[in-house]
Amino acid sequence: MDSDDTPTLSADALAALQSFLSEKQELDDRFAQLQENADEVFRSNQKITMDYFQEDWQLSQFWYDDATADFIAKRALKNTKPGDKIAFISSPTAYVAFRNLAPERADDAFVFEYDKRFDLFKEQFVFYDFSKPLGFARVEEMKAMFKFIVADPPFLNEDCLSQTMETVKHVGAEDMLLMIDTGAVMEQLAKKLVGARITGFHPAHRGGLSNEFRCYSTFEDDKLKWSVSANEGDN
Repeated sequence: MDSDDTPTLSADALAALQSFLSEKQELDDRFAQLQENADEVFRSNQKITMDYFQEDWQLSQFWYDDATADFIAKRALKNTKPGDKIAFISSPTAYVAFRNLAPERADDAFVFEYDKRFDLFKEQFVFYDFSKPLGFARVEEMKAMFKFIVADPPFLNEDCLSQTMETVKHVGAEDMLLMIDTGAVMEQLAKKLVGARITGFHPAHRGGLSNEFRCYSTFEDDKLKWSVSANEGDN
């Protein structure tokens, strides 16, 4: 190929690329500073937001918008009492929202997550790979430990939901309350695996997603209600 044929970026494209790289570096620097000062941040109950954590689409990370994260966190807070343990499985956005909502209950909440950036939360972080449902540290210690569980399987397929629910069944207490946030196409499987029913709550994401997302639960409260499904007649 002649040198004249070498692809080059237009001035506008080059400026956009430089802007993207500059923003990414700025976010990386902010997160590094947070890591360095984490102990002080936790001691002083400073809020940590998801703005510190860039989405990694290769890990199928799509953060909830603030209203969704707050709604889920409030369900966990309303339906538990101090000392009840809460698991956020592949749902770091709701976990962070819960910590900000109820910092006095930080020790009650755990985030199960593949992304090791969240080991920032130390003992409350559980490295979790959904493809190894019972392969996480403290698996026996956490058996039947959690009163309330939020699960957001990272991939929209039957294997991912089924394996995540295997984890849920192991760590959930006998009277566990469960919220699952996943695609509308998973409705029948969610009901079959754990008896979770579709609700009227529609989780939303910051960047928007083309797939329709729904919330399924094993309980109702004053804000979270089951709804009639279009597939109700098939059950």
